[in-house]
Amino acid sequence: MKFKTYEKICIVIIIILLIGILLPSGPRQWSMSKSRRISCTSNLKQIGLAIRMYSQEYKGEFPPYDGAKGLEMLRSGGYLENVKMYTCPSTADTIADNNEITDQNCSYIYRGSLNENTPSEVAIIWDKRENHTNYGNILFCDGHAEGFMGILWIENTKLKK
Repeated sequence: MKFKTYEKICIVIIIILLIGILLPSGPRQWSMSKSRRISCTSNLKQIGLAIRMYSQEYKGEFPPYDGAKGLEMLRSGGYLENVKMYTCPSTADTIADNNEITDQNCSYIYRGSLNENTPSEVAIIWDKRENHTNYGNILFCDGHAEGFMGILWIENTKLKK
């Protein structure tokens, strides 16, 4: 079966149109994902600053409870009252409408019972696995945050859920 010239031209035009429609969504989606990751890192750093402020009033101790309960101490204590900071922009978690941080509306996992003397390489707060696709942010005890790529990012950083 041979194609005529105008049939070949029609096929090429259809392919060009499909490429034109599908290609722009890739970079735009990537840039939105990147901006959400940056915003998530910013949230973690803000929480880290609130933890430091808390520790100044409690003899160098960080909030003692694991999970959202420890982070709720920051919010209710006035160290970081903006509930949006506890929700990753990439997650499906809903922002706390009653201003209480719970495991259901908090996007981050907090490791309690640490203090200012904890080594800097110890993670204090990190993304829940479902926040990003094959990516996660971690805040360390010294206040710096890092992003990790790959489907096994939690396992590769020796974090447990």
